[in-house]
Amino acid sequence: MKLFEVARYVHGLLYGKKSFNIANIQPPDDANKDDLTFLFDPLTETNAGAVIANKKIKGKNGIVVEDPKEAMFILLERLSTISNKRRKKEISSMAIIEDNVVVPKSCIIEPFVIIKSGAKIGNETYIGANCVIDRDTSIGKNCEIHPHTVIYKNTKIGNFVSIHSNTVIGKEGFGYIKKRGYKRFKHIGGVVIGDFVEIGSNVTIDRGTIGHTIIGRGTKIDNLVHIAHNVKIGTNCIIMGQVGIAGSTKIGDNVVLCGQVGVKDHITIGNGVTVYAKSGVFTPLKSNEVYSGTPARQHRAVLKALARLYKNL
Repeated sequence: MKLFEVARYVHGLLYGKKSFNIANIQPPDDANKDDLTFLFDPLTETNAGAVIANKKIKGKNGIVVEDPKEAMFILLERLSTISNKRRKKEISSMAIIEDNVVVPKSCIIEPFVIIKSGAKIGNETYIGANCVIDRDTSIGKNCEIHPHTVIYKNTKIGNFVSIHSNTVIGKEGFGYIKKRGYKRFKHIGGVVIGDFVEIGSNVTIDRGTIGHTIIGRGTKIDNLVHIAHNVKIGTNCIIMGQVGIAGSTKIGDNVVLCGQVGVKDHITIGNGVTVYAKSGVFTPLKSNEVYSGTPARQHRAVLKALARLYKNL
């Protein structure tokens, strides 16, 4: 791309050589004279030939924008859209699609996908190689199901959902009764995933024992997360890596669970809560508060306790 093309996409003020030809987009430390980079701090040094920052950078070709991070989002979104359009829209002859399956011609179904009877796939959806879509599953339009994903029966996935490789949706939960050893509860529920949800790699979301496990619209889930049976997560939540949420827990809207947070079963976390990394949540959490520690307490109380603990050291 030329620099003036990028300026048009990000609505920035162009200066220097307008026809600068961009070889790659690189981080500031890795960029060379043929590359474009983003400077969130205009004092950052870089060898890049072109930069996007919130002010003009002396000796560089560049684009001035109000928010470089937003400009980065816009440009990467644009490049990703162009890349996706290059995918050839076809249903591979090496996919196994049973009878009574709805798959529009606008979909991309890669080799060795298995789609079982009763499944419904929406328009413009991509399903990567070696995925398994179980019976009576519904996947909305413009979804991306990346290779080696397994989606069990009775799962309903909304529109514009992205699920990354090796994730398992809808397996039976970890529920047992002690009776001459342990006997597993049969799970007859499902999983419901709202629109605009993104789920990372190696995530497991168990189906409900009875009723459904629910992931609300716009929620983003990192890699290596486990969500147990009958958990209900609200809208626009952020669930970071290695979080574990035990069964039948209810999580409100706009909640942030940082890395390695563990959440006990059958409790409620209110709206707007943030729980800092490595915390253990054993009791209900009130809305619009920040928590940390094990057991999780209001973060300001934890800081006061630590101040007293270390006062005389």
